[in-house]
Amino acid sequence: MRIGVLYESDEWSDHKLAHELARTFEGEAQVRLIDMMDEDAISEALVCDILVSRVFASAQFRGHGAALARMEELIGAVADAGVPLVNPGRAHGFEVNKVAAMQALADAGVRVPETFAQGTPEDLDLAAVRFPAVIKPVCGGRTTQTCIVQTLEEAQAFLGAAPDIPFMAQAYISPAHGFITRVEIIAQEPSLIVKRSVAKNGLSAYRFGSTYELYPDCPYAIVEASKVAAEALGFFFGSFDVIESEHGAFFIDANSVSNVSEDCTEIFGRDLMREYAQTLAHAWDVTSHT
Repeated sequence: MRIGVLYESDEWSDHKLAHELARTFEGEAQVRLIDMMDEDAISEALVCDILVSRVFASAQFRGHGAALARMEELIGAVADAGVPLVNPGRAHGFEVNKVAAMQALADAGVRVPETFAQGTPEDLDLAAVRFPAVIKPVCGGRTTQTCIVQTLEEAQAFLGAAPDIPFMAQAYISPAHGFITRVEIIAQEPSLIVKRSVAKNGLSAYRFGSTYELYPDCPYAIVEASKVAAEALGFFFGSFDVIESEHGAFFIDANSVSNVSEDCTEIFGRDLMREYAQTLAHAWDVTSHT
């Protein structure tokens, strides 16, 4: 069996997953890391028996836009070739389009912030925006090029310095408890739920110094909504960011690829990449014998 791990940013978690897949399959699988920035990536991927995507929407901010373009091509190719892709192409589509992801969640009955407008910095309709708001890339991640704006003037200043890519303006939801709830999904079920603190700039991200802690008493409604969300977006693996506000819980982001750091793995006492590998091994064994 040949397993391909598709990547573009050479994260610790990419290598960790490949290692755990080789370990879990106990020599019965050849695991290869396939760099989607390479010209031969698609041909390398198509000789595999199963593929696991580790290509992030934030690739464009690392100069890895070519990896996103190859993913689009590969999604069509694997569908024709019958090669399983985890997550499926539909899920990747939501990874790279936050507007579509929010709409799909809303259609499924999951509560999300209102999206006021979308467009490039030049054509995004700020007249439609109610403040405070969050402006962020339609295809992006890790809070790159993301800003909370309180006024029209702040929005204009932010967009005036922003790159020429599509952005969305979304209603700002104030976290009632000073943290964002992160729900990690494995096999479409909530598996690990943590609190991620909000930084001084109002955003929550590892790179801004946000800290993590386990959230064992996460409200039941969020857990159940996460199951609905995973089904709606086709996430076998992935994560959701949720803000608990005084007006209820809102799903503010969806990621079909989870990036877990080595230190957070130690903090959580849970090895998500190992669990990914074990779950894939079980799913492959079940599907390959039915």
